Amino acid sequence: MNTVVARFLVIFLICTAPLGFGAAGAADSALLEKLIRVPKLAAVALSTDGHFLSALRRNGDEADLVVWHVDAGIETADVLPYKYNDLSWISWVGNGRLLISLDEHGLVLYDAHIGRLRPLIEGEGPRPDQLPPILLSALPDDPTKILLQWEDPGVPGFPAVYRVDAVTGESEKIVSGWAPVIRWWASPEGTVELGEGYDGREQKLYGRTAEGGWREVSREDYFDDRVRSVLAVEAGGATALVLAAHDSDTRALWRYNIADGQFIRRLAGHERYDISSAIFDPVTTIAVGASYAADEVQDVIWQDAYRAKLTEVSSQLGAEGLSLTSASYDGRRLLFRQQLKSAPPRYYLYDVETGTITALPYESDDDNLPEPKTQGVWIPLPGRGNLTMHALLSEPEDGRTGRAVVLIHGGPVKRVTDGYTPLVSWLTANGYSVLQPNFRGSSGFGERWRRAGYTEWGRDMQEDIRTSLEWMVDNGVAAPGRICAMGGSYGGYASLLSAIKDDDLISCAISLNGVTSLPLLVDYLETRRFHALTVPRIKGKLSDYALRRRSPLNRANLIRVPVLLLHATEDMNVPFQHGQLMARALKKLDKPHEYIVLKGSEHQLKRTADRRIYYQNAVRFLDAHIGPNVTIAQENIW
Repeated sequence: MNTVVARFLVIFLICTAPLGFGAAGAADSALLEKLIRVPKLAAVALSTDGHFLSALRRNGDEADLVVWHVDAGIETADVLPYKYNDLSWISWVGNGRLLISLDEHGLVLYDAHIGRLRPLIEGEGPRPDQLPPILLSALPDDPTKILLQWEDPGVPGFPAVYRVDAVTGESEKIVSGWAPVIRWWASPEGTVELGEGYDGREQKLYGRTAEGGWREVSREDYFDDRVRSVLAVEAGGATALVLAAHDSDTRALWRYNIADGQFIRRLAGHERYDISSAIFDPVTTIAVGASYAADEVQDVIWQDAYRAKLTEVSSQLGAEGLSLTSASYDGRRLLFRQQLKSAPPRYYLYDVETGTITALPYESDDDNLPEPKTQGVWIPLPGRGNLTMHALLSEPEDGRTGRAVVLIHGGPVKRVTDGYTPLVSWLTANGYSVLQPNFRGSSGFGERWRRAGYTEWGRDMQEDIRTSLEWMVDNGVAAPGRICAMGGSYGGYASLLSAIKDDDLISCAISLNGVTSLPLLVDYLETRRFHALTVPRIKGKLSDYALRRRSPLNRANLIRVPVLLLHATEDMNVPFQHGQLMARALKKLDKPHEYIVLKGSEHQLKRTADRRIYYQNAVRFLDAHIGPNVTIAQENIW
């Protein structure tokens, strides 16, 4: 199995307008540029015949898609006419052919053997206004053929499955689209075995019948039941791998019978944390392990041969944090990625026959990037018995300064883990401790914890932010008035609410692309296709009045600390209007604030220039309001 790269570059989620530096000057400037730059190489993948490598290679502030022959070296790479922002996904599909899906939903194929780039499908392929294509299987026994799904012209809004000849571009529909299936799953051999669809709040799975038709094998309410997250159909097509909280509160990895929808065997689980993914051997396509996140991502490997590969390469490199990302079909060449805590990932090519390991180019001065002292902590929730909340505390290398940021993640159904986070490195390097809470509603800690956040925007979830602030004060991380609330998306929303509710503890708030009005957000989400899977989490049975009461925009008169507001004009998750209206309200009320418009940027700041604007202005704002030269009023110190 060749890894499909679904959004390749490490996206540094949070971002920065050019301005002058203070006394630290050149040193701060140099560190900033290292932290915001595009990695030298990212999303590296090995072709299925083992002869070629593809990657995103830094070119100034952008990243080019490049391909080179393993034996010739990256210096000879062909530079394809696509940047990172043009791409949706890429995958090697057989015998040195690189399939490229563009954000405009076009499909192009690059034949590395002859250096030819062309449209994959002429005439009848996917269109920009239709469902994007998804690669289902690159057939190892017939490398000229692949299975793809894209929107069925005869059934608008639902995908069909096509067998495509990668040489000629000819396609044949083998499964027609029909409601409610929006995702098909195929075995490694290329047989479509499973359909997944959503009907309102219900997730439905369909298995193939002996007659070649389809029948429903499961139906689960997305909010009230234990839905199955399908990862893959296994070899032979009779079973699938799914993540589900079937017999416990946390999600486990299960082998699942496609014919009758029954769970067969629990492959991996953890009593405290959700299993987040399966680990597949790219040579055999067999699941050999699973991953979960505690403080950091942990792997559980149960296949001895796969574990031996990792051990052998780790021993030769003297390195930890390795994973096998792609391989040639014959297993002769293997590509490993090393995940680091203080720098972007590094890649190593292993030749099994010779036993040699080649390190692919990386930025050597990444070795000098600061590594915050990070530890996981469990924070008791007041009035909740023995209930505790996980958080990550990162501190400057030289120790605490009494100044801190509560950095609130977006989603909100996501979580933070201990890994390379340039923003945290930047904040701690500038003397700020950083606490990142996995508040109620975060994922990764079981069904009860995730569901505890439903309809709790501005209430229980916000109380957890308050608890985080109090914990920092009680544990000597920071003094009252020396803390700032900061975050993007949902984290921006929570930071603005903290500016209303927690002014006895914080002295400023920073919001990047933050939600400012819950009624506006709900109205916008209800125009999207799968709103039944998103709106109930926020609104539930709450009235519009209740939503307004929980909206920073409608309570801006209560804000009593300075606010830094940044919003991207092309944000498709939290429309630009949220930032515009909040800035207008703060100005009308004469509240201390700064407003920065990120022109042409999107919800996740992919451009280096936007990250520079965010990082620079965040630290400047922090220094101005809780920095080392700021005198905090005595009445705020308790």
